[in-house]
Amino acid sequence: MFKEACARVARGLSVIPTGGGISPKAKQPHHEALKATGHFTINGKGQRRSSWKELQRRLPTRAELEAWYLEHRARGLGIVTGVVSGWVVVDVDPAGLDLLHDLAWTPHVLSPSGGAHLYVRHPGWYVASNASHTNGQLPPGFDVRGDGGYVMAPPSRNRAGTYRRTDVRRALSIEEIPEVVTVGGVTYPLRAALGLVRPEPVERAERPASSGAGDDDQVPVWLIIDRATEYAAESRNKGAFMFGLWMHANGYRQNEALHHVMEYVQLVAGLRHGPFTVQEAQQAVASAYRYEKQGAWVRQDDAA
Repeated sequence: MFKEACARVARGLSVIPTGGGISPKAKQPHHEALKATGHFTINGKGQRRSSWKELQRRLPTRAELEAWYLEHRARGLGIVTGVVSGWVVVDVDPAGLDLLHDLAWTPHVLSPSGGAHLYVRHPGWYVASNASHTNGQLPPGFDVRGDGGYVMAPPSRNRAGTYRRTDVRRALSIEEIPEVVTVGGVTYPLRAALGLVRPEPVERAERPASSGAGDDDQVPVWLIIDRATEYAAESRNKGAFMFGLWMHANGYRQNEALHHVMEYVQLVAGLRHGPFTVQEAQQAVASAYRYEKQGAWVRQDDAA
């Protein structure tokens, strides 16, 4: 498993250790291995809680891999999806296999439960994970793992069996995903529900010069902040990421975006339960600035 993890990281994928084996926690992150390598938060009672959030922004080091797999004997391998690894995964469980067959999609990975994973290049904008849990617009048996998510990777196993690669190597393209599908008489906006439709760009607007607007070729910062807050009800981190993308696309320097995102944090602090810090927002902005600026948006496959 250590060799498999090293091979994935060498290909530019971020990974996390999971329980693996026949444990009931086979698919869960390996909490002790993560905490032992500094990946934890401290709750109000002073207890350490494992966290893999940092690995959504960077690849693990070899020392971390050695600690996880050689010292703590983690037996499972999770691939972190989203911008850090460059992939979005369509996760299909047995309830969605009939639709999978109708779409003529061939899976890249077969899961022990009889489901399937299909890999799509990250499109260059924020793709939420577990979309079916939040908007109810995905057909039965379909889910998505994007930014902030992970999937189990071969040769991991659980009580039901082993995750297995198929012979398919070509990524599923966004164009192969229909805009809508009908299942059981219900029509679903499949491509949009998977997060694979480009968000609308910010439109220009006027505001008094004293508001801190940019030059004539830039959308003003205040408007970008306003639009970013529209995403915060779904995910404050997503809003910060979109803020970074728009700031970058409009020619603002990264240090300007990192400064102005503090205003965004103040505006969205009370929208959801739990803390949301300036540091988290700035990390999301920094992630957005890793994309090369190209017009209003940059696609992941263009950057590759």
